[in-house]
Amino acid sequence: MSPKYATPLITLLVILTGFKSAVHDEVVNYYGIPTVISFDKTEFTLSWSSHPNNTYYKQEYLPKGDAAEGFNDMLLIDFIITDLPAKDAVRAQINTIYERKKTDAVCNFEVVKSQDGNEYILNFIMSEGNSDTLSLVEWSAYDYKPYTDKTGHKGIMLLGISHRAYGDNITPFLRSLKKYKDEQVRKLTVYPTPEILLK
Repeated sequence: MSPKYATPLITLLVILTGFKSAVHDEVVNYYGIPTVISFDKTEFTLSWSSHPNNTYYKQEYLPKGDAAEGFNDMLLIDFIITDLPAKDAVRAQINTIYERKKTDAVCNFEVVKSQDGNEYILNFIMSEGNSDTLSLVEWSAYDYKPYTDKTGHKGIMLLGISHRAYGDNITPFLRSLKKYKDEQVRKLTVYPTPEILLK
């Protein structure tokens, strides 16, 4: 990884790997796309955004009634301006998952590469709780792809979906996870790429 792009990519991965989003007073639509997006027959509304440096953008969308500190479902769109291939971002994210696996018995992942080798879907699961009881399980799927916005900014787009189960809902969710994740990954694979215009 060249020094020129090391810091923005690390920032991207740190922000992506975690359970809690920061809270902003003002939500900025940096992409110039609709603030309400539909995925799998659910409408998601822009709820949080961040532009911490010149190359990194992040927007999170939640269904009506969900809150960032206790959501059930989330859709997110990240974009980083970089010359790096998508596989480098995926590899770095996998490294953070391996680190979490050391302290999270539930944590695991799968990655699928497109036929041309340019696009990757990484799906993974993490949990919170103690050795006896889980309080939260979160499954996510991230679609990494090379992308150029309408004004020519080249980089990596990440389109992601996340689902959480809490308390008594964790065991039923884990039992149904294989079917659920297969369906969600399939829907993510064919989901239209948002046509962003960086603000």
